Amino acid sequence: MSDDLRGLPPRRAMPDDVRDRLRAEVRAGVGKPRRTRQVWYVAAAAVVVLAAGAVVATHVIRQQPVAGPPPAPDPGNRLTLDAKVATTALDRCWAAVRAAGKTDRVPPREEWVPLFTEVFGADTAVATTAAGKPMFCETTDTTVTLSDPGATPAYVPGTRTGLLLQSATGMVGGVLDPAASGAFLDSRTASGDNMTQAISVSPVTHQFIGETRSDPARTTLTVGKPMAGDSKTLPAAPPALLSVVDRPVTADRTSPAGRALGECLAAAEMEVIPDAAAYAPGPVLEADGYRVVLGRHGERVVVCATQPDRKRPGTTKSNSYFDFTGPQPSPARTLIVDTLGGTESEAEQGKARRPYTAALPTTATEATIDFGIGTSVQVGVVDGMVATWVPRNIHLDPLAKVHVQARDAQGKVVYDGSLMLL
Repeated sequence: MSDDLRGLPPRRAMPDDVRDRLRAEVRAGVGKPRRTRQVWYVAAAAVVVLAAGAVVATHVIRQQPVAGPPPAPDPGNRLTLDAKVATTALDRCWAAVRAAGKTDRVPPREEWVPLFTEVFGADTAVATTAAGKPMFCETTDTTVTLSDPGATPAYVPGTRTGLLLQSATGMVGGVLDPAASGAFLDSRTASGDNMTQAISVSPVTHQFIGETRSDPARTTLTVGKPMAGDSKTLPAAPPALLSVVDRPVTADRTSPAGRALGECLAAAEMEVIPDAAAYAPGPVLEADGYRVVLGRHGERVVVCATQPDRKRPGTTKSNSYFDFTGPQPSPARTLIVDTLGGTESEAEQGKARRPYTAALPTTATEATIDFGIGTSVQVGVVDGMVATWVPRNIHLDPLAKVHVQARDAQGKVVYDGSLMLL
């Protein structure tokens, strides 16, 4: 971010509640994969053929079970199909079907036709047809979930809108009534958190995929058009044909840090983390009834925070925070986490605490963090993760930076630079 701000008004402090609300809105939007092209698959499906040990991409024309001319392209529909992603995911789903002994419940693999793909971090979903029936395959780093192609969608009464899949990660797959074109999907948790997203559908089968990122057991889904007052609650999806761990990863859940991470991730209603059981615990912060714990799974880092729920006395509320990075994240970066006990949680005046969390090179064992107030904080680094409390007397400017110097076990500097504070 450039520090050249000539011509702009002087900096002013941003209230905690405004900043936290903006950050929440950013989290709801930046995780959505950016699609740079529109691809329309009406009768053609990308198929991967194994020949002489090589992977060859080709196109096969298949007759789709629809009558009349192909539908006209919808400029607002941004669905795309990544053939490589789809093939990899569908192959894993088929392997899981075979391992579970359920090949009699699903058409043969060669009859699966992918329509579009959705990728959100470690979570991939493919809308496909199996012998003409709608089906959804979801994969993460460690799990496979497949909807039942023999199941009837759980329709909203009186409509042809219904669910076929609602997975543990909050991924939703269903079909939308053609009369409901332009509808939005709204997800609301028991604690009142909600997210709304536009529904894009296959022009062939009217299938859609939604990324609610919330625990399905504690989430209510509705579908309707904005400002129309016609929202209807979606019934629970039929049971998936299978949901299994096909690539197990073992992570510590017995140490204090491991228990803290497992408990927090399990309690979080929003931002459900795919492969949560695979995250190894990192540093833990505890003060004034607040607790923050970090975890790592490969290049992905997660922050999970627990605080008293002022709206439900005697209970706590946990939130997890995705690390929004690409396949090759920067070696050092600030991690998103909200102020704990901010004004939006109705905490007592002066009781709020602001954590500072960051990902650093995994070779680092110690870091010095300078908040620019004349003193530095020295903290340990666990598997490339660092956490500390922001001093209470610091001005929380959205453009402020901190200076971080990280060293390895031999004292060698492995990172030295400035990172965003917020």
